[in-house]
Amino acid sequence: MLEMVRQQMICIVVPGWDGTTDLSESGSVCTGLDALLKDVAVVQFASIALLPARADAKDPRPSLMLELAIEEGIAPYDIVYRLVYHPSGAMWSLYSSFWPGGGPPLQSARNDQLQGKLMEGLTIAEGGFIGARDRTARQIEKEQDLLQWTRDQARAMKAAKLYGDDRAAFALALAQRAFKNPRFDWALDPAPRSYWREKGASIGAKIGYVLALFVLWLAAVWLIGAVPRGLLGVYTWLFGAPYSGVQAVVDAVSKVSGWVLGVSIRSLFALLGLGVLAVFFLLALPAVSKSWRRWLKSVGRELDRPTETWSSWSTYWVGWIVGVPTVLAVVACALVFIFCPGTIVDAYHALTAKFLGWQIIAFIILAIVALICVFGVLSRIDQQLAAAGNWFFHPYEDDVPRAQQVDTSIDHCEGLVVRETAHMFSLTDIRSPNGWSAFWIRASLRIVTLFGRVFFTEGRLGDAPGIHFGHWHIIEKGRRYLFCSNYDGSFGGYLDDFINGATIGTTLAWRWTTLKRRGSAAIGQPAVEEPRSFPPTRFIVFRGVKCELKFKSYARDSMLPHVFRFDARKETVDGINLATSLRDALFGERNDSNDDQIMRAIES
Repeated sequence: MLEMVRQQMICIVVPGWDGTTDLSESGSVCTGLDALLKDVAVVQFASIALLPARADAKDPRPSLMLELAIEEGIAPYDIVYRLVYHPSGAMWSLYSSFWPGGGPPLQSARNDQLQGKLMEGLTIAEGGFIGARDRTARQIEKEQDLLQWTRDQARAMKAAKLYGDDRAAFALALAQRAFKNPRFDWALDPAPRSYWREKGASIGAKIGYVLALFVLWLAAVWLIGAVPRGLLGVYTWLFGAPYSGVQAVVDAVSKVSGWVLGVSIRSLFALLGLGVLAVFFLLALPAVSKSWRRWLKSVGRELDRPTETWSSWSTYWVGWIVGVPTVLAVVACALVFIFCPGTIVDAYHALTAKFLGWQIIAFIILAIVALICVFGVLSRIDQQLAAAGNWFFHPYEDDVPRAQQVDTSIDHCEGLVVRETAHMFSLTDIRSPNGWSAFWIRASLRIVTLFGRVFFTEGRLGDAPGIHFGHWHIIEKGRRYLFCSNYDGSFGGYLDDFINGATIGTTLAWRWTTLKRRGSAAIGQPAVEEPRSFPPTRFIVFRGVKCELKFKSYARDSMLPHVFRFDARKETVDGINLATSLRDALFGERNDSNDDQIMRAIES
């Protein structure tokens, strides 16, 4: 499932670009690439950039990077084959400078060498998010045509003063006109949707999917132990007792199977127990206690505070002294319950041997009463010292020594797409040790990809809207980190959505990176003169991107301009979703919901 998402977004990085190819917007290479991608008709976004070499690289020449966001179901090898072996030869025109002598005389031989070189530099995304999913470029184009036709028809009907204020009759008339128009026969079938946007869209379906996988796992583990026992029993019945060695192996397999089965079931109960604790302390208790709610918000605010204050410093160290040991103790108890349940049983027997049942119950009741009293006293003190607390948790913004400085090449690229889908490249270095940091980056990106695939299915990642394709790549043998994104709106608003919304995922995706000094890839392109690290984090997921000015400066300095860009969608994520919902409403059953959707589409 995650592999499918990742394979839709690929980058081809070929080092050693010598700069002899004309990559100007009006040049023959870029013009030919644009025609090629339109003809292939399975690429939704494409762009080209020059990646500057590392300061310690043996070859100081930049790398030529081609980004491709392709449609679902197209394998990376397949798309490379389609592009390379296209009759136009546009890909050879782009990469011919890597063969100074002109390459083999035969076109087939040139294409074979080119495909081999591109496959060497191909990397599928380590993680990614797709906004308007389950739609091909052709489908988007057709649905936009339907949306525009419907709006034109609606204007004509309003000008003729047909149906007055009767929304249902108005929507029905539009649906009838669309249904009778042979131009829209393709829309008679419902718009295609993946499982997680259709049958699996409900929370119940997602939970059921996980439970089904768990049950299948239990069944497989049980069968591993049961099948050898059954076969041995049949053999014994038919031919008598087997060799002792066979019996020992079957007993060992059966014992291991039973142990894994028990561990799996106890793991489920442990996870449920930890979930209940989290819900109690993070949701239930804040809902009934104003003081607890205020304290919890204060802790979160102080852990995310972009600079050091007395309040943030004390919260951080109390977290290390109290919070971390408490969490480790709870996790340790869970692990003991999972792997050594006999220890808990022995401890219970030892406790009941020293104390009677009524004594244990009385002790539990007294502990609960004591906790309630302590909590009440602390709440009372908190109310009395509200003014002091407000002073202690006073807001404070950090000054950034170096404000955002946008290179003119980046400004130029953003100006070219000011009314279109925006685009960005970010190139950073992976912190040392590279293998350790790359491992955690991959783990974090798998989590982000899973949540994007299963939970955030309608073009929003957390609270961040308008992302078409966003993907991350670990390149150059784990030394560098490449981020590519196609999104709606401005760069500042794009980052604000993550800073104010999907902070945890964004921090996880970037926290193991740093910016090292590097030169420019070509004349007029940006260089990194002042190296720096990603803003500091706390407990892995806090702070980080909340250091807004530092993060924006870091992101700006990591950016590279594109030298070519192709967009087959040419619509916002909201516009794409609106057109799809109109298609389903016009050609679906007549009800109030579909009528409202039709009116919303023509009035937006």
